[in-house]
Amino acid sequence: MRYVSSTLMSPKQVMEAAELAFGRAGLGLEVVERRHDGLKLAGPQGSVNLTIEPVDGTNEVFLSTEGLDLQVRQFMAEIFEERHLHSQAEP
Repeated sequence: MRYVSSTLMSPKQVMEAAELAFGRAGLGLEVVERRHDGLKLAGPQGSVNLTIEPVDGTNEVFLSTEGLDLQVRQFMAEIFEERHLHSQAEP
């Protein structure tokens, strides 16, 4: 399944959050590919591929997954909420 979300988090912050959520400390997936614009994690329970693209002052986060739809949707809600919190804090 494919998903997209936007955030004010930097690409580095998004990748760190993804690694925390899906990597060894989270779901236990291994990073199998790391790129300047994203990463891919995989394990026995499934895989997550994440690509980040800057668009008009935000970052669009494109995610695709096999077997981890619920967890990816939760991650998308977290990075979107982070965006919403930032926009409320601005004067």
